[in-house]
Amino acid sequence: MDAAVVLKSDPFSWKAIQAYKIATALSFKLKVAFIAIKEGVYFLTDWSPCELGYEDFKNYKVNKENLIFVVDKDDFTVRGLDKAKLWTEDFTLQFLEEKDIAHILEEAKLVGVW
Repeated sequence: MDAAVVLKSDPFSWKAIQAYKIATALSFKLKVAFIAIKEGVYFLTDWSPCELGYEDFKNYKVNKENLIFVVDKDDFTVRGLDKAKLWTEDFTLQFLEEKDIAHILEEAKLVGVW
C-alpha cells in the first residue's frame, strides 16, 4: 500500500469527509487504504451527510481499484455494527486485526491520521 488514511474519531464530521476526500484524490495516483478504527468505523455506516449539512461524499470521483477500506475487526464487532448496512458495497472491504493494520501502516509511504 502506498498511502494510508486513518479515521479514528468524529465519523459524522467535516474532518471525516475531508479524510475521505483526500483518500479519493490520492486513489488516482496511489494505492490507498482508508483505515477505520475506534469511533471511525461509524463513518462506513449508511448515514446521510446531507441531513447534517455536509456535501454527499459518496458521489466523489474515486479509483475503486486503488482504494480499499480496512476496518478494525474488534472495533466494528464491539459496536454491534452490521456489514449489510455499510455504504461501501462497491469497494474492497477488509476486516483485519490490529496487528495486520499495524503492518499496513508500517509499509505505507504516506500516512494521514484523523
